[in-house]
Amino acid sequence: MKKYDVVIAGGGAVGAACAYFLSRDTDLKIALIDLKKPGNASRASAGGLWAIGESVGLGCGVIFFKTLSKLHSEAQGKEVPVMRPHQLPDCFFEFALTSNNMYPALHQEMLEKHGVDFKFERTGLKFIMYNEEDRLYAEQITQGIPHLADQVRWLDAEQLKKEEPYVTDDAIGAIDFICDHQVNPYRLVDAYVEGARQNGVSLYLNTEVTSVIRNGNVVEGVKTSDEVFFCDTLINASGAWANELYQQATGRTMPVYPVKGQIVLSERMPKIMNGCISTSDCYIAQKDNGEILIGSSTEEKGFDTTNSLDKIQELSQGAMKCLPILKESSIKRCWAGLRPGTPDELPILGPVEGVEGYLNACGHFRTGILTSAITGQLMTELIMGKTPSLDLTPFSVERFEEAEQKAG
Repeated sequence: MKKYDVVIAGGGAVGAACAYFLSRDTDLKIALIDLKKPGNASRASAGGLWAIGESVGLGCGVIFFKTLSKLHSEAQGKEVPVMRPHQLPDCFFEFALTSNNMYPALHQEMLEKHGVDFKFERTGLKFIMYNEEDRLYAEQITQGIPHLADQVRWLDAEQLKKEEPYVTDDAIGAIDFICDHQVNPYRLVDAYVEGARQNGVSLYLNTEVTSVIRNGNVVEGVKTSDEVFFCDTLINASGAWANELYQQATGRTMPVYPVKGQIVLSERMPKIMNGCISTSDCYIAQKDNGEILIGSSTEEKGFDTTNSLDKIQELSQGAMKCLPILKESSIKRCWAGLRPGTPDELPILGPVEGVEGYLNACGHFRTGILTSAITGQLMTELIMGKTPSLDLTPFSVERFEEAEQKAG
C-alpha cells in the first residue's frame, strides 16, 4: 500500500503535464501511473501548436465545407444553406491561445532546468488555397476572428511560392496563422515525464489502473494489478479510456470516446517546408529530423487502431497534390491513434458535483499536445485551492447533463 497527495491516471501529454506542473509548483507527493495502450493519442499527433488553426476548424472541417459547397452549387437555386467553417466557441480560443503562449518559456525552462529539448519550432501554419471555394472558406474563417487579425497574413500565389517554393503551382494563395507553431510530440511527453521525475514524482510506467477505491462519494485511491495507491486527489487523464475510470469513480458515464486518426510518415528528406501546412485534404508538417508527417483521418470506429489503404491513399494523394516533390519520397510507416473525442469537441476539466477527491483532465480531442500546458497549470491551481486562471464552467462534465435536461 502506498499513499500520495495526488495520483494521476494516464501519462500521455495531458497527464504528464499535470505531473510536471504539480511537481514544479508544489511540494506534494505525486504518482504518475500509465500503461501505453495501442493507439494512445499522443502518438497520433503531429505536434502542432495550432491554436488558431484547430479553433477555426481546419483539417476535416474544410473537407466538410467543400462537400456542402458542392451540394449547394448543384442545387441550382434550391434552398440549401451554405455552411460556414466549424469554429469552436470563444472559451476554447482563450484556452488554446493561453496554452500556446506558454510554450516558448516552457521550452527554455525544460532546456535549462532539466536538460530536455522538445523541439519547439516557430513555423506558422499556412492554409493553402487551390480555388475560389478555398478562398471563400478562408474569408469566412478570418471574418469569424476579427480580434485575431494581427495573427493572420494573406499570401497571394507569388508570395506563397517565395515562402514555400515546393508548394504546387496550382495554389492561388494562402492564409498564414503566424502564431501557430510546432513541437515534437514524443519529445514533449518525454520532457514532461523527465522533468516530473527530476522534481520527485514517482513514476509507475507500464502499470494499469484496474479500479478506483471509493468510500461513499469520496475517491480515496486506485488499485493496479500489483498495488494499492491511496491519495487525496485522483486526476483522470486517461485519454480515450477516460470514461472507464470516470464510471468507477462516480457511478456515472461521460461522453468521452475514441476518434481514430490515421497518420502517414515519409522517409527523411532535405528541408522542403518552411512552415506547417493545412489543405482541404490533409495537414503536413516536416519534423526536425527531415521526416514529413501527413495526417489525419477522423473516424469513429471504437478502439480499432488498424490502418486502411483508402485513408492512407487519400492522405498521400492530398500531400502530393500540395507538395509534388513528395512523389520522389517513400512512405516510412503508417499508424493510427485514438483521440479522446467529446460531442462538442471541448475538453472535460475540473471537479464533479457530488464527488470529492477527483478531477477530470480529459476529452482534449485533437488538441492534447497544444493544450497540455494550460491543463497542467489549471489542475495545479485547483489542487492548491486557488481560483483557476481560466473559467472552467464551459468545460465541466455537468454541461452534458444540463444539455440532456434541456433536450428532454
